[in-house]
Amino acid sequence: MSEIVHETRHWHTSPYPLLVGFGTCLFLPWAFMLQFNYHQSLPAIVCLALGAVMTIIGGLGWAGETIGIVDEGWSPPAMFMFIGTEVMTISGVLAGYWVARLGAPVWPPAGTPELHPPFIATGVLCVSSISMALARKKSLAGDASGFANLTLVTIGIWAVFAAMTIGTWSELSAQGFTVGVNAAATALYGFTGIHFAHIVIGLLILLTCLPTAFKGRLSPSYIRSATMYVHFVNILGIYALFQVFLW
Repeated sequence: MSEIVHETRHWHTSPYPLLVGFGTCLFLPWAFMLQFNYHQSLPAIVCLALGAVMTIIGGLGWAGETIGIVDEGWSPPAMFMFIGTEVMTISGVLAGYWVARLGAPVWPPAGTPELHPPFIATGVLCVSSISMALARKKSLAGDASGFANLTLVTIGIWAVFAAMTIGTWSELSAQGFTVGVNAAATALYGFTGIHFAHIVIGLLILLTCLPTAFKGRLSPSYIRSATMYVHFVNILGIYALFQVFLW
């Protein structure tokens, strides 16, 4: 009787998830605390840089292990669990925000300029759900080139949204509305910053699958997970719009 060999990666032996975990821990929480709680700019910059490098290397390596190989479809359940942990984390941040807001005598606090809701930027962001859905449809039909081209469209849309977000931050900062001015500023930069970080990670996820797609190789499991992530980040963008700018 011949031995059955399953062609799949041993995810539990990969070092990349550990890099992602440590990188995300350093990238946002420690950098934020060192800068705004302890006023230690240099250590904050070091944590930010180390965290960014570890997250990028870990994320690209982790994703690269699944591209173009036969897998057992673990990526979508893993992405679902990841999204679940993100929802719980953001819910904790939201709870702190509403405690501060409901406990404030006046909202928004003094020093808050008139905030213009980014309807156009959010609308641009939502278009990427359509382009990514069409890209996945192309992948299901075995059209690797069509998938790659539509994924490039999605990447372009997200890049435009990222540029518009940075533009909003620059405009508010020029008015003196920086992250430490008051609770409203902290909430705005906090929620939009969390969303921006997800945009950056999503761009890396999408860029990772392009080289193999242009070579004609597709990973259905990875593509499905990437599509799930795109929709999640877009919903998060709408959520940030309502929480920070409209309510």
